Amino acid sequence: MDKLDSNVLTGWRAIVMLLLASVLLSGCASTGYAPMQSLRYPRDEVQRQPNLLVLIRGLGADHTIFAKEGIVDEIRDLGLPFDVIAPNAHFGYYQAETFVQRLKEDVIEPARRQGYEQIWLAGFSMGGLGSLIYLRSHPEDIDGVLLTSPFLGWPGIHSEIQQAGGISEWVPNHRDPKDWQRMIWSWISQQDFNSQVPIWLAYGENDIVTRAGPPLLATALPESRVFSAPGNHTVSTLKTLFRQQLSMLANQRQLTTVVLSSTEKAASTF
Repeated sequence: MDKLDSNVLTGWRAIVMLLLASVLLSGCASTGYAPMQSLRYPRDEVQRQPNLLVLIRGLGADHTIFAKEGIVDEIRDLGLPFDVIAPNAHFGYYQAETFVQRLKEDVIEPARRQGYEQIWLAGFSMGGLGSLIYLRSHPEDIDGVLLTSPFLGWPGIHSEIQQAGGISEWVPNHRDPKDWQRMIWSWISQQDFNSQVPIWLAYGENDIVTRAGPPLLATALPESRVFSAPGNHTVSTLKTLFRQQLSMLANQRQLTTVVLSSTEKAASTF
C-alpha cells in the first residue's frame, strides 16, 4: 500500500469523529473558520471557462491532493469546459456546523458573481456527504453533482433502510434535528432524481468505509448515472472511479449538450 492510500485508510479511522461529534451538516450555524481557503485551477490562464467544478475533499487528505494526484490535469485533458476550485473543506467545518454557510459565501456566491453559468460539485468520501448536504440546502445553486465513494452514514442506518424494503419504503422512526444520518436519508427518500439536479455516483465494490451506503443510494438514481468497480477506499480506487465519472460525463449526450451550449454562449460574449 502506498503512502497516500495509507493516509486514506488512516482518515477512515478518523471518520469515527463524525459519529462522536454527532454533527448536523447544515448551513445555519455560526460562521467560524472564515473564510474557507481554496486553491484555484483555471483551465485557461487567459479566458475563464463558462463552468466551475468544485472538488470537495475527504477526511484523509487535504485539498492539495487533487493537483498532486493528477486529478486536475485529467479534468483538463478531457477538454471539459470547467475551471476547477478545491476548497479546504476540512472536518472542522462539519464539526462547527458551518460547512454549507462557508461553501456558499466563500465559493459558490463569488463564482456566480464572476459569471460562471454552471457550478458542479464533485465530492469524495466525506466530501460526497457534504455535497449532498449542500444540495439539500441550496439546490438552486448547483447544476450537477459527482459523488465518488460518498460516506453516507454507518451500517446501522443502512441495515434499517434495507430491512424496511429499501429507500422508498423506509420511514425514519424519529426526527432528531441532530441525527444527520436520518436527515440526509430522509431527504434522499423524498427526491425524484430523474427530474432534479443530476447526481452521478461511483463507488468501490469492496469499500470498507462507505459499506452499503453508495449501493443504497444507487437504487434511487438513474442506472445510467451509476458506476461501480472493484476496489476499497483508497486513493488509487477513488482516482479510477472519478476518471470513469469524467469520461461518462464527457460522453453523455444530454450533459455534454448542456455544457457545450454554455461554451457556445460564453464564446459569443467574451
